[in-house]
Amino acid sequence: MAYTKTIFRAVILVVCLAVGFPGSALADDVIKGVVVEGAGRIETDTVKSHLELGVGDLFDSAKIRKSIQALFDTGFFKDVAVDRRGDELVVRVSENPMVNEITFEGNQVFSKEELEKLVQIKSSAIYNRAKTERDLAALRQGYRIKGLFLTKIELLINPTDANRVNLVYRIDEGEKSKVSRVKIVGNGQLTDKQLIKGLMIKPSGWLSWWTDDDTYDREKLLFDQSQLRKTYLDEGFIRVQVDSSVAELTPDRSAFVVTHTVHEGKRYKFGSVEITGDFDELPNPALMEEIKFQTGEWYSKSKLMTSVEKLTDRIGDFGYAFLNIQPDTKIDDDALVVSVVFKVQKGQRVYLNRIEVSGNDRTRDEVIRREIRMTEGDLFSASKLRRSKVRLKQLNFFENIEILTPPAQGKEKVDIRVKVEEKPTGTFSIGGGYSSTESFLGTASISQNNFLGRGQKLVLSFMLSGITQDYSLGFTEPYFLGKNLSAGFDIFKKDTDQRSVSSYKQNSFGGNVRLGFPISENLRSNLSYGYTHTDIEQVSGRASAAILAMIDKSPYDQSMVSHAFVWDNVDDPVFPSEGRKHRLITDYAGLGGDVTFARLTSDNELYHPFTFDDAWVGHIRGRFGVADGLGEEIPIFERFQLGGVSSVRGFKRGGLGPRTTEGDAYGGIHFEQLNTELLFPVLDLKEKGVRGLLFVDTAYLGDWNLPDNVQLSGGIRVSSGVGINWNSPFGQLKMIVGTPIVKEDFDESRIFDFTMGTTL
Repeated sequence: MAYTKTIFRAVILVVCLAVGFPGSALADDVIKGVVVEGAGRIETDTVKSHLELGVGDLFDSAKIRKSIQALFDTGFFKDVAVDRRGDELVVRVSENPMVNEITFEGNQVFSKEELEKLVQIKSSAIYNRAKTERDLAALRQGYRIKGLFLTKIELLINPTDANRVNLVYRIDEGEKSKVSRVKIVGNGQLTDKQLIKGLMIKPSGWLSWWTDDDTYDREKLLFDQSQLRKTYLDEGFIRVQVDSSVAELTPDRSAFVVTHTVHEGKRYKFGSVEITGDFDELPNPALMEEIKFQTGEWYSKSKLMTSVEKLTDRIGDFGYAFLNIQPDTKIDDDALVVSVVFKVQKGQRVYLNRIEVSGNDRTRDEVIRREIRMTEGDLFSASKLRRSKVRLKQLNFFENIEILTPPAQGKEKVDIRVKVEEKPTGTFSIGGGYSSTESFLGTASISQNNFLGRGQKLVLSFMLSGITQDYSLGFTEPYFLGKNLSAGFDIFKKDTDQRSVSSYKQNSFGGNVRLGFPISENLRSNLSYGYTHTDIEQVSGRASAAILAMIDKSPYDQSMVSHAFVWDNVDDPVFPSEGRKHRLITDYAGLGGDVTFARLTSDNELYHPFTFDDAWVGHIRGRFGVADGLGEEIPIFERFQLGGVSSVRGFKRGGLGPRTTEGDAYGGIHFEQLNTELLFPVLDLKEKGVRGLLFVDTAYLGDWNLPDNVQLSGGIRVSSGVGINWNSPFGQLKMIVGTPIVKEDFDESRIFDFTMGTTL
């Protein structure tokens, strides 16, 4: 027993000594060095910085485990081991490879740039398996958002030299998940058809292959939720609530069913309208002209905001760049009316300090600056600023245009900062098509609309069709000698087979020079001089005496001066909905050459929207012309001809008016023409460039002194029909079905006209 107690005391003493004097009792447990093995790209000091212990510390298994975890957490290493070698701590690492290149295969819905934004690992980054798993999940989620729930994505890791890898995402996108049905729950006063019409996601239909509006996309669904609310707000339902918008897969996972749940509330009308504030430069009635709604109309959020824009332009023209107009609405739930008070805070009148341009690498500054409707020192004008942006868009040089008006130094000045994103302006195009008037046709052109960044236009083109071969070269300088003066020239050669109309073939070549200048913002004056050499040949055996007389005088050398006044303020050159076009053209031939005549032509167009959204538009075109040979006979090829898709529809080109007994179109020396159209949307395809039309055309083509063998009646011609205009990716396409209502027996009609691309 005494012996046991002695042994126990000895053990306690040893433990106490070990605890109390570690430097002497356990000297071998102290780390005297740290060695890193296997590091290549990663610095040794970087490895050591992640260790929980170092030189002078005791070997500690818990801290060693934490050190290993810390090194793994850096993502630099695929393997880490920490061992003890004598009094040294040895850290062995195996580095993850570096990503050399990332490629995507099989992607069509997303571009490479869009996919690269979804993944975390980039080129030259350290490969990390956990991150690639997250990237795969992000890519799959991106495709699900686009409605591609069957997409399969496989990651291939291809090692290269120097411990590098190439990552290849192999994508099988599969079929898009279609939407079989769109349901609106809770609507009572607006029909499903009214509400679904404005949505981006619609049920599958016979045109869905083109519109692609039957594919599920989460972003589209969120947009549709706001679009439903907008539709209701524009129809007077100011208390509307869109409770939810959800998409659910059908049980067989073959399609989606989209359900929108709404609470309409009651329908409201506009009540009283007032304009208050500190703007007193115009009387209140003048400002009320800019209000686009009236008391008693159904409330419309779009009309309200359009009124704010119109007021902003009108008041902003007095120099108020920091104008603030707030439409204060007061809702009367008992009377179901919304009263509006436009509160105007005009701020301080400011002047333009300077214009700054950025983003233009190719286009010269002056090309942009000259389209700004204000100059330094001018009083600020909101409408001129808006017009400036329109003119820059019309140049068609830029993908995006942003105009800001920050305050300049000083209380009464503002800067204009124009930031543009350029797009290619040089094109090489080829095309083909078929026209009922021209038969088969092919076109090719090389053009540069911003030649040398100066805004100049250079075009080389040719067109071949069943009756026309046309070659031309043109050049236009829009600001000649640095002035607001356009100048240019054209050289052309044109061969036209008129035998189906007037029993002859016409070959011409020549050129012209042009000069133009603006009289006002919308009115322009253009002057040109042209020379044309024309041969008449290949006259058919049935040709009339008038045609035979023309061949005797061939060739013709024509020297002509032309002048045109052009007014144009239409809102859109492709799909006009509002505005006017007027052209008054005067021609005089006789300054040399052997053709003498004077000619006056007027062409006038008016577009007027019948609905607030410009879906239904009225279009009226009135043309008239008169020519005088000044004692000489006007050649048939310079007389007026009517008929065809761009003239009087339902008639063949040259198919109405004076005609010889042999059937040749003789033309006239005066005409009057009136085209009336109703333009309307077709199956919600306006965004695709499609618009339908109903038309009635009326015209008269005559002469006061015709040869004996030429027929003419005193009656007018009338036709009507329907058509489709499509601004397609391969050019303008028109299809017209027209029927003459009033005609002469010798007139030549055409029920169907079809043009695609450019015809003459």
